[in-house]
Amino acid sequence: MIDIFLLMIYMAGMALFFSGEDIITLKKSIAQILYEDDVEQSKISKILGLSQPMVSNYCGSNKTDKKDILQHAFFISKQIKNKQQVQFQNCVTFTEKPFSGTHYIADKNELIDDENKDIVDNLKKAFLMLKNKNLSGFIPKIKINIVHAKNHARSPEDIAAFVNGFIIADNSIIGNNGIRFGCSKHLTSLLLNLQKKLKINAIMNISYQDNINEELFTIEHLKKDFELRTGKKPIDILLHKGDFGIEPCTYILGKDALDVSNKLIELINGDASL
Repeated sequence: MIDIFLLMIYMAGMALFFSGEDIITLKKSIAQILYEDDVEQSKISKILGLSQPMVSNYCGSNKTDKKDILQHAFFISKQIKNKQQVQFQNCVTFTEKPFSGTHYIADKNELIDDENKDIVDNLKKAFLMLKNKNLSGFIPKIKINIVHAKNHARSPEDIAAFVNGFIIADNSIIGNNGIRFGCSKHLTSLLLNLQKKLKINAIMNISYQDNINEELFTIEHLKKDFELRTGKKPIDILLHKGDFGIEPCTYILGKDALDVSNKLIELINGDASL
């Protein structure tokens, strides 16, 4: 039987699990970060469920050199400062296997069947393919995201995406906030509409590209209302020139998340640009 400290961050549909000494180290690091950001010790005490003398002791102690714990502490502290709902709870597991790390909370209609698992795995592989690639010139003001639909998708709940898109730093994808079904309104709506006309299961959005080699990719333009201009098939890339309040955008289409990621890699490498 293993005692586990459970941290839930509801706004991200996420649960972080820590055990043993990591529990103390994590709370200590969070207390130090919040205190350095001028959060009163009495407030830190309530947030972390600790006595005020304990918080005072934590704030005056040496900082940890565990990078993974510090990363979690900074992330959690940011959620707290942004007034997200964060709860600390103790729980127990009845398994001899190690139980730690980041887990994502699913609603009942998100229970993972074989098809859903294949889609999630495909999206994870697409993320790893693109991680740390230099995307300079391809990043839109809105975040890059990929949506991947189940076969015969009928509603947003049949389409998975990265929660709030990819995390970008220094023109590269460095992380994500997990994968959920029904979480990307615009791309999901576009994919459901396009599936009525095209045999595609995935879309990625990038910044508007006006210099693509049409000998390598089939390109089509979208009207302002996001309807296709012609009946051209098949289509690799869709261009939308934007509208009032709508950023010009390029949409990469494909059979799955890996397919659209491969097409982006071609663009990044310059294989498909004039």
